[in-house]
Amino acid sequence: MIKSNFKARRTLAAIAVGTALMISMPSAMADAFNGSLKGVVTNTDNQVTKGAVITLVHKGKGVTRTITTNEKGEYSLRKLPIGEYEMTIVKEGFNTIEKHDLIVKVGGAVIFNGVLLSSDNTDADVERISVIGSRITRVDLDSSTGGITLTAGELDKMPVESGFEAMALLAPGATSNSAFGGASIGGSSSAENGYYLNGINITSIKTGIGSISMPWEAIAQTEIKTGGIDPEFGGALGGIINAISKSGSNDFEFGGYARVDPNATRSQHNNLLQADGSLQDGTTAQDESTFTRFNIWASGAFIEDTLFFYALYEPQKTSYKNGYSSKLNDGETTSDRYFGKLDWFINDNHSIELTTIGFATKGKGTTFNNDGITGEVGAQSATYTSHSGGDVYGFKYTGILTDDLSIEMVAGRTTDNTYNTVSNTDPLVWSNLTGSWQHVSAESAATVIDSNFTRDQVRFDVNWILGDHDLQFGLDYTNIAVDYAAHPNGVAGREGWWEVTYATGSDFTGLPQGTAYADQRIRTDFTDSNVTSTAFYVQDTWSVTDQLVLNLGVRVSNVSNEMTDGTKYVDVKGQIAPRLQAIYDLTGDGTTKLFATYGRYFQPVSANMNITQGGSRRDVHDYYHIDQLDSNGEIVLLADGSPSTGAHISQRVVQDGSTDVTTIVSSNLESMYNDEITIGFEQELMDGDMVFGMRGIYRDLGRSIEDTDYSAPIAAYFAKKGITDARIPSYVLANPGEPLEMTYDYDGDGTLDTIYLSKEDLALPVASRQYGAVETTLSGVAGDSFHYNASYTWSHSWGNTEGLVRTDNGQADPGWTTSYDYAGLMDHADGNLPNDRRHAFKINGYYDITEELTVGFNASVASGMPINKFSVHPDGVDSCAAGSVWEDCISKYYGQASFYDANGNPAPRGTSGTTDWTTMLDLSLAYNIDVAGGDLQLKATVYNVLDSDTQTSVEQEHAISTNSGLEVNQNWGMTTSRQTARYMSLEVSYRF
Repeated sequence: MIKSNFKARRTLAAIAVGTALMISMPSAMADAFNGSLKGVVTNTDNQVTKGAVITLVHKGKGVTRTITTNEKGEYSLRKLPIGEYEMTIVKEGFNTIEKHDLIVKVGGAVIFNGVLLSSDNTDADVERISVIGSRITRVDLDSSTGGITLTAGELDKMPVESGFEAMALLAPGATSNSAFGGASIGGSSSAENGYYLNGINITSIKTGIGSISMPWEAIAQTEIKTGGIDPEFGGALGGIINAISKSGSNDFEFGGYARVDPNATRSQHNNLLQADGSLQDGTTAQDESTFTRFNIWASGAFIEDTLFFYALYEPQKTSYKNGYSSKLNDGETTSDRYFGKLDWFINDNHSIELTTIGFATKGKGTTFNNDGITGEVGAQSATYTSHSGGDVYGFKYTGILTDDLSIEMVAGRTTDNTYNTVSNTDPLVWSNLTGSWQHVSAESAATVIDSNFTRDQVRFDVNWILGDHDLQFGLDYTNIAVDYAAHPNGVAGREGWWEVTYATGSDFTGLPQGTAYADQRIRTDFTDSNVTSTAFYVQDTWSVTDQLVLNLGVRVSNVSNEMTDGTKYVDVKGQIAPRLQAIYDLTGDGTTKLFATYGRYFQPVSANMNITQGGSRRDVHDYYHIDQLDSNGEIVLLADGSPSTGAHISQRVVQDGSTDVTTIVSSNLESMYNDEITIGFEQELMDGDMVFGMRGIYRDLGRSIEDTDYSAPIAAYFAKKGITDARIPSYVLANPGEPLEMTYDYDGDGTLDTIYLSKEDLALPVASRQYGAVETTLSGVAGDSFHYNASYTWSHSWGNTEGLVRTDNGQADPGWTTSYDYAGLMDHADGNLPNDRRHAFKINGYYDITEELTVGFNASVASGMPINKFSVHPDGVDSCAAGSVWEDCISKYYGQASFYDANGNPAPRGTSGTTDWTTMLDLSLAYNIDVAGGDLQLKATVYNVLDSDTQTSVEQEHAISTNSGLEVNQNWGMTTSRQTARYMSLEVSYRF
C-alpha cells in the first residue's frame, strides 16, 4: 500500500507524473455550487492505466463515489459535497494508493494524479514512489477564472471581520468603498456584484449593494470570483461571491460561540473639525460602542450516511452612543438570525438539500440635546425605532445519472422587508445658515417606508462529458416582486426633507443671491410590480490537445421590468454574452499555465428603478422665506419639528406621478453591459508549495442606462419641426450618448407617434468607464506552518460614470443618480473615477506557532481615491452656452454638483488630488485546546493595530452658498470620514 504525500520532489518519478500529464488530462468544467476531482492514473513506466478504480469517501457523511479510469487513464468525479475525503486507487497487480486528507472546495477541481507501483517491485521502489509519486497540482488547467476561495477553518485562524465584503477585500482587484461599505471589484460600482449561497441568489434585492444579513457561523466556504466568470453566472458586471454552507455529518456535534467587542478596548479618533475650528456634525469623542454576538448550533445524522441536519441560532447586539454637534443618539440594534440545513442522500448518486435562513434586525434609541464642543448632554428630545428582516428558502437536487452525465436543480425564495416603526413625526431638517451643513432635526426616521421585496428563482443545469468535451448547459429564471410605499416623515402640510440655505441668484427660487430660504421637498413613492429575467447558457470545456483547453461559452438572457398595472417599461430580449477562455499547459507537466479570456456581462435594470422610474413617484419642492432664528443665527424648529418659515415663494414639480409607460422610457432602450479581456499565467514553485501568478485585466463599459431629463432637446426637436403644443416628457430612461427614440401620443390625437433624436440632437457624451489592471499574486505554504496570500495590484479606473451608484455624492440609488440628469452635469466629467486606487498591496494568512497556538495577519496598503471640485454650473459656457439645446442650464439648479470650482473654472473629474494612502494591519491570536472531550478555541483579534486614522473621504464641494453669495468652501478637501479606529474582538467557541 502506498500512502500519497502532498509534496513531490522534482526527480525521476515526479517527471513520470509530468509525462502522464502530457499524455492527457480530463477536462472538467468548474462546478459552481459543489466540488470536483479529476486526474490521470499512470504506472511507473509512464503508461496510462485503464481500469483503475478510484473510490472517494466523504469523511463526515460517509457518502461514497466510485469511478473507473478510461482508456486514457483519466477519471473525473463531479457534484461532490465540499469537505474532507479519503481516496483510494486500486488496480489488480499494483499497490493501492491512499490519500487520507483530500480537501474538496467549491467552484474548482482538485487535480490528483496517481502513479501506480507494480506489486512485485522492490522495497526501494515502494519507498521512492511513496515519497515522490502521486501528487496534487495547484494549477487549475481547465479554468482561468480569477479570485480566491476561503474556508471557515482558514478564517478561524485569521483576523477577518465577518461578512462577504471583508472576505472579498482579501482578493486582488477588490477595493473598499467609503460611501456604501460594499466592495468594488474590477472598477465596477459596489452595486454590480452578485451573491450566492448554496446556489440561491442572496444579493440585496433593492440596491444590489451587498447581501442579505447572514448568520456567518453557517458559512463553510466562500469563493470570490473577480474575472473570467463562466456563463452560468449572470446579472453582474463586478464580481461573484459564491458561498456554501456548513452541513451535518454522521457524528452528532454541538457547539456554542460568543464574541464581544468591548467599548473599553475601543480607541476613539479625535473629532473632525471644520476649517474655522468648529465641529463637523459628528463628534467621535462622545462615541461608544459594544458589540456582542452569540450562537448555538447542533448537527448530526437522523439516518447514518443518509439524512443529515445542521441548525444554528445566532443573535447579536450593538449598543452605542453617537454624538453630533447638537444631538446625541443612545440606542441599540439587535439582530436575530437562524440557519437550517437538511441533506438527504437518497443514495450515493442522488441527493436533496433544503436550506432556510431567517434574519430580523430591530433598532431603538433615544435622542438627547447635546453640545458637541463641551460634551454636555441635555434633555431627551426624541425616540426612534426601526425594523427590517426576511427569510430565505432553498431547494437543490443533484443527480449523477452516469459517470458522464449529471443534473442539478436549484429553487429558492428570498424575502426582504422594511416595516413602518416611526415613533415621532418630526421631519428631516438640514441647515446651512451658520456656514456649514448641520443636521438640526431630531426625527425618528427621515422617510416612512413599508416595503416587501421577494425574489423567486429556479435554475436547471446539466453536465455531460462527451469524449474530449465537457458540456454544461442550463436555464435560469428569476422573478422579483416589488411592493413599496414611502413618503417623508412629518405632520400633514409640514412633512418633507427640509433644507435651509441661501439663494445663489440662479436657482429655482428666483430670489436675490444671499437670501435665506427653506426648501420643503415632498417625494412619495408607490409600486406593486415585478422584475423578470430568463437566461439560457451553454459551455464546452474542450481538451483540444494534451496541453490546450478551450472554454467556449455563451449566455443568452431576456429581462423585463413592469409597472404596477403589469405594463412592461423595460423589455429587452436576446442579450448575447459570450464567455471564452483559452488555457495552455506551457511545460506539459501541469505546473505552469498561460491563459486568456474574453467575456461580456450584462447588468439588468435594478428593482430600485421600479420605484424611481416605473412607480407612481411624485416629487415636489415648495420654497419658503425663513422666519425665526436663534441667537446663533440658526433656524428655529417649530413644535412639529419643521423649520420656522414665512411666506410661500414658489413650487417646482420634478415628477408628477405619471405612469404613462410611453413617456418614461425610450423605445430603443438596450441593456447595460461590460466587456472584459484578461491574459496571464500561473506557475508552481518550490515543489508545489508556492504559486506565482500575473494577470492583466481590461474592462470597458460598452453601454449604460440612465434617467435623463430630455425635455430641452425634445422641445428643440419639435421647434425645428414646427410642431407646437406638443406634450414633452421629462425624465426618460435611456442609453446615454446614444440616439433617442420615443413612441408616444405627443399631440393628443389618440395615435402613437414616433420621434427620433440623433446623438447630435441630444448633445450628450457617451457613457464611459474603463478599467485596466495588472495583478501579481503569490500564495502557498512555507515549512508546513506559514500560510500566506500576497498580491500587488496596479490599476486605473477612468471614464465619466461610476456605474449604478455614485460614491462622490453618496447616492446609493441604483440607476437613479444625478449622472446624466442634464448635460451640464457631465461637462468635464471625464477622468479618474471614485473607485480608482492606483496601487494596492495585500498580504494575509496565518502562522501555526504550535499545534495549539496560531497567529493570524491581514495587512494592506493602498493609494487614495481621486478628489473633485464641485460647484454650481456657470451660465453661458460648455453645455450651457448660447445656442446649445441645454442653454437653459437647469444643471445649475442642482447646486454644488458640477465639475467646476467656486470661481466657475472647469475642474475636470479627479484632477484635484487624491486622498491619502491607507495602511491597515489586523492581527489575531488563536489558542486551541481539548477540554472535556471537546474542541475549545480562544481567539483575540485587534483590528487596525496601528490605530490609523487616515482619511477615506473628503469634502468635495468647492463652493458654498452664503448670505454674500457663492463663495469658496473653506472646508473643501477636509476629511469627512476615516479608517475605523482600533478595536478588539474577543471570541470563544466550543464544539463537542
